[in-house]
Amino acid sequence: MATSVSGLSNLDVNSIVSQLMTVERQPIALLDKKESSLQTKVSAYGALKGALSVFQGTMTALQSTSRFTSSSVSVTDTTVLRAAAGASAAPGSFDVEVTKTATSQVMKSGGVVSDTATGSTGTIAIQVGTGSIKTVTIDSSNNTLRGMRDAINGAEAGVQASIVNDGSAYRLVLTANDTGTANTISVTNGLAAGELKDALTGLTQARAAQNAEFTVNGVAVSSASNTVTTAIAGATINLGKAGTSKITIARDTAQAQAAVQSFVKGYNDLQATITSLTKFDAATKKAGVLNGDSGTASLATAARGMMGEALTGLSGDYRQLSDIGVAFQKDGTLALDTAKLGTALKASAKDVAALFARQGTSDNALLSYTTSSSATSAGDWQVHVSAAATRAAAAATNAPAATTVIDASNESFSVKIDGTASGTLKLPQGSYTAAQLATLLQNTINGASVFSARGTQVAVSLDGGTLKIESQAYGTASTVTALTGIAAPALGFDGTETGAGTDAAGTFTFKGATYTALGSGQTLNGATGGAAAGLSLQYSGSAAQLVTGADATVKVSEGHAARLARFAEQALATNGVVNTKTESIATTIKDIGNRRDALNVRMDRIEKQLRAQYVALDALMSRMNTTSSFLTQQLASIPSSK
Repeated sequence: MATSVSGLSNLDVNSIVSQLMTVERQPIALLDKKESSLQTKVSAYGALKGALSVFQGTMTALQSTSRFTSSSVSVTDTTVLRAAAGASAAPGSFDVEVTKTATSQVMKSGGVVSDTATGSTGTIAIQVGTGSIKTVTIDSSNNTLRGMRDAINGAEAGVQASIVNDGSAYRLVLTANDTGTANTISVTNGLAAGELKDALTGLTQARAAQNAEFTVNGVAVSSASNTVTTAIAGATINLGKAGTSKITIARDTAQAQAAVQSFVKGYNDLQATITSLTKFDAATKKAGVLNGDSGTASLATAARGMMGEALTGLSGDYRQLSDIGVAFQKDGTLALDTAKLGTALKASAKDVAALFARQGTSDNALLSYTTSSSATSAGDWQVHVSAAATRAAAAATNAPAATTVIDASNESFSVKIDGTASGTLKLPQGSYTAAQLATLLQNTINGASVFSARGTQVAVSLDGGTLKIESQAYGTASTVTALTGIAAPALGFDGTETGAGTDAAGTFTFKGATYTALGSGQTLNGATGGAAAGLSLQYSGSAAQLVTGADATVKVSEGHAARLARFAEQALATNGVVNTKTESIATTIKDIGNRRDALNVRMDRIEKQLRAQYVALDALMSRMNTTSSFLTQQLASIPSSK
């Protein structure tokens, strides 16, 4: 009986190694699964961050009190007048009868045959009402009617110059920029003899300046301008023509209703997002991605808790959201009773606004609340002003003469106001009393374009017989630096006179702790890092009006929208719960990546080793198979013994 030996050969090395590596790669598969779970959490925190950002935007918009106090205005005849109303306007109806609209004065010159023919040279001084006197120089470059027109317009003298041909001659026409009887045009003709001088000498009135005259509910009103802001408190009327019209001012509650509805929706949407991410569905046995995450769950609790807390600093009739129709439902959502809100807005829109926005009130008319920030502690602040802000002033060393003649020898000067240099300025030539000289100097400085462009203004007065220049700015930014130039001696200045303003100073006291206020002009600011941070007040009183002790009590309130906006801001901050969690997960994901890279390197090495081992085994088995076949053949060739 023959004996056979059989063995393995041609092993499927790839299949064997692949199956073995599947087992070896199980740690990597676990890492991949963990990373996928973490990436899902990152996406969940992204959704939470988006919901918080939307919520923050909704709350930020609600912090504007104008959304609650705006008014709507209707006018029966808009050709007679138009009107607009601000937050302070009270609702009501006003019958308006316009008899005259305001007009500006128009002056026309005598006629000239040609508007391009050259003529007189010299100067023209133009003044509108009590405004600054502007001196216009007419020389060989512009001594035509056209040149005179352009020079006057370039001087910004408060008039618009034009040329009209009436069919017989060309005439210069001057129209005052401002309407009203107080804005009459005065022209001093300093031209040398000639046709242009004669034309100006013949200057006559073409249209008289006129004030607007109208009645509001039978009360007579006169205004120099057709834009009237004082007739109806909080409202602006723009007169168009004579006639009658009715103005109706009503409280515009639509904006407030929409804003509060957005508040309710914003809160509910945020809570819905948090609930979907953290809930556990007992029926399906499925949990939200962030189920068990205490940080996320705490956001919902904190938001609802803040809305349930009593607000401090309120002085109105409404103390909580339910007073205006915003209330929690059994399911934890907010609902809005629009009818109740509407009633509250009509009763006191300002008090409704205080439930949402950040506000402040002062019991001292001289000390007004300007602004506060999320860093400012809400409540009652006792404010003491120890120093009032002052303006810079420089009085001349000497008194001017009883009558001063200004001519080419003493007309120019320069001065520096609030840090800005005037450059060379010129006084209009003429003969002036000391009082007239004060007005002349004030108008010349204020009329300088370098100052008017910056809003820099001065007041010049006679102080003990000497001229005093006072900046109209307050604080250390207010300065008057020596008046110099050839006009200085005539004005009484010797070039050494200077002045500097000082800032207001004081303290803020809150719950027994006192904070030094930082003065900037008339403004008192709270320093950063304390309870007063972000608080800004303005003291408009003088040093004589200062009192001992607390000058005022300032109530600072932080409404729900302001509080919740701060809550969202903190949650979204770099060190807030969302970024902290996201960065922690990102760190873990990065660590997983590093571990996976290390494992992949190890897997490559193991796979190479296994492949080498099984290739060697396959070769060995192949040789053994060859030997087996040879032995089988040899055994088969041995004769059988029977």
